[in-house]
Amino acid sequence: MNTITRTRRARGFTLIELLVVIAIIAVLISLLLPAVQQAREAARRTQCRSNLKQIGLALHNYHDQYQVFPPGNGLSSQSPDAGYSVDLTTANRAAAYGWATYILPQLDQANLYNQLGVSNLELCLLMQQAALRPLTQTVLRVYRCPTDVAPDTNPQRPFSNPIFGDTNVGTSSYVGVHGTRWSHGVDWITTAKDPFGIFWPASRIGVRDITDGTSNTFMVGERNWDYLSAIWVGTRNYTGNGDVGLRQITGITNWQINFPGTNAPRAFHSAHTGGTHFLLADGSVRFVSQNIHFDNTLADPANPQSFVGTYQRLGQRADGLIIGDY
Repeated sequence: MNTITRTRRARGFTLIELLVVIAIIAVLISLLLPAVQQAREAARRTQCRSNLKQIGLALHNYHDQYQVFPPGNGLSSQSPDAGYSVDLTTANRAAAYGWATYILPQLDQANLYNQLGVSNLELCLLMQQAALRPLTQTVLRVYRCPTDVAPDTNPQRPFSNPIFGDTNVGTSSYVGVHGTRWSHGVDWITTAKDPFGIFWPASRIGVRDITDGTSNTFMVGERNWDYLSAIWVGTRNYTGNGDVGLRQITGITNWQINFPGTNAPRAFHSAHTGGTHFLLADGSVRFVSQNIHFDNTLADPANPQSFVGTYQRLGQRADGLIIGDY
């Protein structure tokens, strides 16, 4: 072998050089990964906003047709007590369709609405028919925030009455704004207790009733899997005869955004960092910081609407109080 050939012989990487290259690649990946994750989350947040805008448009189209927004949930004529006898004082104790089901035709889901028989078959009666129950498990992407990791059907909010077959129904990431205090079906029937929001059992709120202004009033907000998410079809009784089920389709602003306490399932939460999206009654969507001014103090103890906090005021449609910047 001559000198020229020996000079041109290829030299391989040394171990140190290889380790340096690997280290450089690892650093580049560590720098790029957060950027990729941020880009993906930005896309998910955009889709979440789009979902709420579609929901807002559907709610307003429903309002155009009926001059009111849909009820938070219907009042069933059936009671889960012995024999499912008719009893208006326990009307909300049986499964009933919720606001998200009533606007299915406005979301291009008229076929599902008709198959459910919403206009002539109560949910508590549909759930007794095994052949029809799968309809309630339909996956509706417009009701799913892409950042919410909940499964397509919600095992944390099952229809647990034995005659319903222990069915897990379709998950939703969005709940209607009930107001600043709970009003169950019996409360509304017997005392007309107003929760001050837009959605509650048998509610019939129109734009005319939102005297604080539609741009100053929350209508729908987020609820994520860490806090049980929600369901779209409606309410159901848990164990037999309790006034329950509202928190699976509505929320109130008496608890802070992303509040971690025992009453968290009543609040609004999201998997987005720092806050949650809200659909306002004018159809706009806004990301609201979890640090928004929050104060449960009543300025006037005799007035249950006189909350000091900006967040609480946004949950009420007609308190007549000024909303500051948020």
